[in-house]
Amino acid sequence: MAYLLIISLLAGLCTAAGAVLLFVKRQWSNRSLAVFLGLAAGVMTAVVVFDLLPSAFLYFRSLNVIMGIALGGAVLFLADKILLHRFSGQEQSLITLGYLIMLGIALHDLPEGMAIALGSELKARTGAVIALGIAIHNIPEGMAIAAPLIMGGMKKSKVLLKIMLVAMVTPAGTLLGLGAVRSLPEILPFLLGVAAGIMIYLVLFQLWPQAGLKGPRSRWLGFAAGIIIIIAATYL
Repeated sequence: MAYLLIISLLAGLCTAAGAVLLFVKRQWSNRSLAVFLGLAAGVMTAVVVFDLLPSAFLYFRSLNVIMGIALGGAVLFLADKILLHRFSGQEQSLITLGYLIMLGIALHDLPEGMAIALGSELKARTGAVIALGIAIHNIPEGMAIAAPLIMGGMKKSKVLLKIMLVAMVTPAGTLLGLGAVRSLPEILPFLLGVAAGIMIYLVLFQLWPQAGLKGPRSRWLGFAAGIIIIIAATYL
């Protein structure tokens, strides 16, 4: 159990590592913003297509997955409206986007942590491999959270603190998975569906439009990079 929690924690902390990589860059152009928002869109699209949905439908509970997708989209739509009432203006809009990405990734990280626990039940090495894959794609996810928050004017110390909290979701998911491993096949498809619905909403209604405003062509560079990173983490 201690071993699983350690590798799960390290995988989660890679989210913070991604944010730190952005801290060294001080000047942000519209093109840079477009690339990083495109990167976030690519990462989330690839996670949904190559990770979340295949894993969810593997359990042959399509209705649960579809219900989860619908709920995830609805939750983020409501969160979007609530946050938009609180924040206004371009810079605050970026902060709002950062919070929405944070919410989506946190809910995505919970079933990921559970997947580490489930994999370890099959074979110890399987849990470690899953954790490694999660760690790799947590780095660009941390970048995806940090980019709009930094560009919206939030202090780096506050950004890092918030992302550290998100990083704790992965080991929390592992603990939850260890406690519910026997019932996991019934729970996981729905949770993965919720995460997929959140990601789909973010890409279609937030990330891609925002990236287009900053750089209609540059966003494609980030999008392609995000897709490649997740494919590499999943299949290599």
